[in-house]
Amino acid sequence: MECKHSSHASSESVKEEAGDITVTWESASDPTNPLNWPRGRKWLLSGIGYGFLTLVGGSVSAYSTSQPSLERALHISDFVGTLGIVVFTVTYGAAPLMLAPFSEVFGRSPVYLGSALLFWLMFIPQALAKNLETVLITRFISGIGGSTAVALVGGTLADIWETHERGLPMALFSFVAFAGTGLGPVTFGYVELTLGYQYINWILFGLSGIFTVALMAVLRETRASVILTRKAAQLRRETGNMRYRAKAEEERASISHLIKNSLSRPIYLFFTEPIVFVFTTWITYAWGILYIQLESIPLIFTELHDFNAGENGLVFLAQILGPVFGFAVNLWCDRLYAKNFTRKGPEGRLYIAMIAGLALPIGCWLYTWTNWEQVHWIVPIIGITVIYASMFGIYLACFNYLADSYTIYASSALSAQSCVRLVVGALFSLAAQPMYRGLGVHGAGSLLATLATLFTVTPFVMYRYGSRIRAQSSFAKHLASLE
Repeated sequence: MECKHSSHASSESVKEEAGDITVTWESASDPTNPLNWPRGRKWLLSGIGYGFLTLVGGSVSAYSTSQPSLERALHISDFVGTLGIVVFTVTYGAAPLMLAPFSEVFGRSPVYLGSALLFWLMFIPQALAKNLETVLITRFISGIGGSTAVALVGGTLADIWETHERGLPMALFSFVAFAGTGLGPVTFGYVELTLGYQYINWILFGLSGIFTVALMAVLRETRASVILTRKAAQLRRETGNMRYRAKAEEERASISHLIKNSLSRPIYLFFTEPIVFVFTTWITYAWGILYIQLESIPLIFTELHDFNAGENGLVFLAQILGPVFGFAVNLWCDRLYAKNFTRKGPEGRLYIAMIAGLALPIGCWLYTWTNWEQVHWIVPIIGITVIYASMFGIYLACFNYLADSYTIYASSALSAQSCVRLVVGALFSLAAQPMYRGLGVHGAGSLLATLATLFTVTPFVMYRYGSRIRAQSSFAKHLASLE
């Protein structure tokens, strides 16, 4: 960073206010501002984030794939084996509420690197585990490390892409969130069949190590307030003038205060903001279906279609193909959003949600009532593909709609949604096998499909009445006063 000792006071990068010299960007095109970085660097950092998200999502479903050999080796039941998914997902959903404030103060880079290292190293004890306690403890810690895959990657995309540029990067982010989970069973199904859970963990250890090294090589700080704070600190060191301050330094609260806000505001929004509550409830149920399917697909396709572990893994190709179709539909919905944004506002984000809301129950009914021994297995897989295409649309719409609706409070709204979605979704996985064994394939599937049908009205109601609901919100009034 180039510094001009003799002309700091007159530089465009500083403004003198109330005795302090506020350090800002040199100009609107300042190359140190992440929003002005070359597109190649932006896509490289985005790609690293997508890679991390893919690894984390793949590891979740890879654990589900490796459950049979894990359960045989440790002499545990199906239900107990599923606890490995639950403990990972609980910390995966809750840890960002603690980690996000640290990334605001110390920057995204150190939190990224620390979490990537933690996630990587936890595969060693998982591979060597000789008892259930080791598996659960290491999965718990691994969930903390992997939690930044969503929290920090989404924040990084917001740091480096302008709002009007963010549509494609965010759509790819949502796509990877689903496709990564689908890659786990597809990649490791035959490894489970022939080698077992230990080899799956060693492979994931190697892949995570490669990613971590790549991350160290290319990662750059993207949080604007942290960059300006470091710039102000450098000016103080070089000039000896303690009046140089970044605005973030003046406004920064203590870590304890940030954590308190990070924990309390999402809870407050969830219980007081109807939009946050309704969309969180909807996407939580959709995510519950996702986790139930991680458990139910091997059970159903083994019993009804005589699939082995490798063939069951290939069923999850639907989790990759579904988001491809959802991504294509969203390109059309983005054009509708651009056309109607000035008239509809944030509700213009809900075109994809309305389509996805209709598609989810259709996929659930199709998957449920085509699962018979005499029906070719490709038909229920088409139903699964429709389900995952709809989940992609629901996820993307919820993320964009809440971000547009709550602007400066978007991270809190999204944290509430993410935490509830993941924790409750993980608990659904515990219910999967008892539910399918107790109610049968068609009884359990019909229950899920019926609830999905009831939720169909959600995006339509919000499209029609969302602006009125936001107009009555105390947060909306506060946001309007800041405009």
